[in-house]
Amino acid sequence: MWLVTANGIVRAKVAQAYDTLTDMLRTRAQQQSDETATLHVRKDGSVVETSWASWYRRSQVVAAGLMALGVEPGDRVAVMARTRVEWLWVDQGILLAQAVTVPIFYTELATACRTLAEDAQPRVVVVDSPLQLRKWLPQMDTLSAAGVERLVVMDAEAVDAEGARVRLSDVVDADDPRVLSLATLQARGEAFLASHGAELERRAGAIGRDDVATITYTPGTEGEPKGVMLTHGNFLAASAGLLDALDLTSDDRQLLYLPLAHAFGRISVVCSVAAGVPIAIARGYRRVLEDARLLEPTFFCSIPRLFEKVMAEFEAEEEAATVVHRAVARWALDRDGGLLDGLKSAVARRIVDSRLRQVFGGRLRFAISGAAALSQQVGSWFEERGVPILEGYGMTETAAVTHLNRLDDNQYGTVGRALAGVEVRLAADGELLLRGGQISTGYWNRDASVSRLDADGWLHTGDLGVIDDAGHLSITDRKRDIILTATGKVVTPGPISEALRAHPLIGQVLVHGERRSFLSALLTLEREALERFARDVGLDLNYEELVRHPRVFATVEALVDRVNATLPPHENIRKFAILATELTPEGGDLTPTQGVRRRVAAEKHKALLDSFYSESY
Repeated sequence: MWLVTANGIVRAKVAQAYDTLTDMLRTRAQQQSDETATLHVRKDGSVVETSWASWYRRSQVVAAGLMALGVEPGDRVAVMARTRVEWLWVDQGILLAQAVTVPIFYTELATACRTLAEDAQPRVVVVDSPLQLRKWLPQMDTLSAAGVERLVVMDAEAVDAEGARVRLSDVVDADDPRVLSLATLQARGEAFLASHGAELERRAGAIGRDDVATITYTPGTEGEPKGVMLTHGNFLAASAGLLDALDLTSDDRQLLYLPLAHAFGRISVVCSVAAGVPIAIARGYRRVLEDARLLEPTFFCSIPRLFEKVMAEFEAEEEAATVVHRAVARWALDRDGGLLDGLKSAVARRIVDSRLRQVFGGRLRFAISGAAALSQQVGSWFEERGVPILEGYGMTETAAVTHLNRLDDNQYGTVGRALAGVEVRLAADGELLLRGGQISTGYWNRDASVSRLDADGWLHTGDLGVIDDAGHLSITDRKRDIILTATGKVVTPGPISEALRAHPLIGQVLVHGERRSFLSALLTLEREALERFARDVGLDLNYEELVRHPRVFATVEALVDRVNATLPPHENIRKFAILATELTPEGGDLTPTQGVRRRVAAEKHKALLDSFYSESY
């Protein structure tokens, strides 16, 4: 719903209350039936619009199709697909069938798919292409024991990494009853609706605010995936808090490229549906800027990496510009409160701000950053050029968001103030504790012993922070032994280190990647094992010479490649170095029990680690 203010601006009416996520979409379909709900870009570059009424109808058909397959209330349905409009239809269809969505990152390996399926036990798995089907179909004999009955494929063909076209017929026999296309599922749904429409309405009406809407997997501190149960009410509370903090109008349009297997991507969608603003779906991270120019968003949610990329490219363009242009741009951005600041602002808007906005389609008002820490330098750079970035904070366990900066109160270096309805306090050791409607009640198939909730309902986040007098939260450190990459991926370094150390040649391992775009590592070698290796290959050298020898490096590189092959792409060690000196407790690198003090060791070897991420490496 919308509210016309005194100055004629039409703004979102936040007070609108919904019972469930399906109720929210149904309300949109009723109140804004013919208005644009989604826009997406086809492969040929054309833009397709879908109305709210059409979205709801398509989801009803998917729901009916799932019911025709035997999906019952409470059953799980997994979705493993890139961010695309069909993901939205399928997600709401699962919920309308009174089932639970289990999102899985499309980059997961087949072994991870099996692990998640054995835990969640989805009755149906929806994938986006024959390439993803390859991960599931060969395991169906095993997966059927976990309850998986059907595989649904969105596209009939895809192009693999080598550029080869892979068709559905290349992967599965046409008469295999375990696999059907999304089009076939929809056709069955249409037929089911014609005869059992009342049953679908009954199920949709029976959904409650406290019913689980999704099981979203996130790594635990031991590296074991845990399914966070998020209810309809969790998402509704989070979206209400977001809309209270944002200043959305009927002219707004959100750009979506984040993976919908991530809670950040899911709450972005819910926020738009709650406000009734269109969702413009890009074709992925690599084409997000290209699609932004076609879709003309006014805001979007992102990980910091995209902002860093745009800043670097923009600065490179500025450096290549004429001397006069660079001088005028620097003059316009250098504002000191003097008499010329008004003129400088006008010039900046003309030659700097407008160019940056054009990168995102020309209408961008602001962006939201989450999933990893935003550099204060990057935030200030965008702010100076007329595009404020609102950094926020949240976890999967909080439906992705509890804190956010505001347009009228944007403090870079902080994650803003708590959203409406969120209670916050700091424990004696500085750990951030949270309580509110968006907090998950627990983990799927896990007993209370692994819960982060205490007896009073406070979520122990594992993050350390400070709160200023105005309520702005700053995250200062992390109690949990995890790495949060610049792409928003949560990585537990322990299992990776242990896999590398399983070879007798490898001593200590420092896995690095906090706020970085990929993982790197520093390794030490076991002296005795290295000496045996040297004897075996005929190298008569001392330790310091051996760790620098090409033969040794090639052997270690092969070990790293072998471990990488067992890990999903975001957990791969992309670059590494062998240290000439060992890590020791005396040097502060190791704990007394020989555990690597990652932050201490990373600071000591900062120059080497930084070099991994320079373009000259």
